[in-house]
Amino acid sequence: MGNNISNKDAERIDACKTLECDGYQYTYQLDGSHFEIRPPEELGKGSCRSLLSQGRIQMTDFNLTFHRNIEASGEFRVPRTELIFCLGEGIEWGTSLKGSTFGIETGEIALLHGGGRAENCRYIENAAYRFLSIDMSPEQFGRMTEGMSGADRQRCGIGVEAFFTKHKLTASIRMILAQISECSYGQGMRELYLEGKMLELFAVYLNEVFYEADKVPLTVKLSKDDMRSLHLAKEMLQRDYAYPPTLAGLSRSICLNEFKLKKGFKDMFGTTVHAYVIEQRLQRAYHLLCHDRLSVSEAASQVGYGNVSHFAAAFRKKYGVRPGEYAMNSRRSSAEQL
Repeated sequence: MGNNISNKDAERIDACKTLECDGYQYTYQLDGSHFEIRPPEELGKGSCRSLLSQGRIQMTDFNLTFHRNIEASGEFRVPRTELIFCLGEGIEWGTSLKGSTFGIETGEIALLHGGGRAENCRYIENAAYRFLSIDMSPEQFGRMTEGMSGADRQRCGIGVEAFFTKHKLTASIRMILAQISECSYGQGMRELYLEGKMLELFAVYLNEVFYEADKVPLTVKLSKDDMRSLHLAKEMLQRDYAYPPTLAGLSRSICLNEFKLKKGFKDMFGTTVHAYVIEQRLQRAYHLLCHDRLSVSEAASQVGYGNVSHFAAAFRKKYGVRPGEYAMNSRRSSAEQL
């Protein structure tokens, strides 16, 4: 029993980070316990808070915009593995790991292994930073990937002293991140829900970036201009999901023929144009029902459904519950927290 306790203690997060600018300095500890940081109003807005803290593994939501340039430094006293999802502005940071510099851009995922290390970066004035990160011991990462083959574990950096890799956020991963962000469960069930979502996020990440990417061959050859056009199409659908353009209209807007649009979109993003629009609509409806407290018919109308029955069927197929039932449970859960 004593050895088990020692092993758990040895795997605990042991780090500190410091935010600093003229006239302000704040240092916070990362030790596996819950924390929440809110800067003074004159310095910035938002928060950095732990969503799930279990000693050897921690999930953190960093959602901050600073009104001045901020110098940040950190010290990790024990080896750590970090999985970082970038939803806002990207950032570059330096580390003492072989003098390396790492960077992550909007819409990317970074996986980093390393021993005890120092880090530094600069947060730029008025840039909206949003990261969700999962931080754990290398031993915990090893246990969570032990079902993978030896070759695939090597691709994840298992056994490597310092390792860094990046991949693009997929639609499936974005959906899980949105569900984590919008969790409305009461305190009694919140930790259980978030722990389940964290494990789901980790599993989908490993599957999509280390398995599916190898299994799905390109069905059409795409140039760099083609890929830029497809990213533009995706941005247009994210913005205009309620009243999306036709395939012909979208094709004209991005200067790409319909064949390349349909095949290239599926190759690059793992879903069809139509399925992506439905995904955007349902994610937005999920938010409207939970946070804006709209009725089912109002939410359906706002996300582009003229037929409430069709909306309800799509919502239930995706989330496993009728929209009215979900809205009622969400509001009851929110009332219990007051």
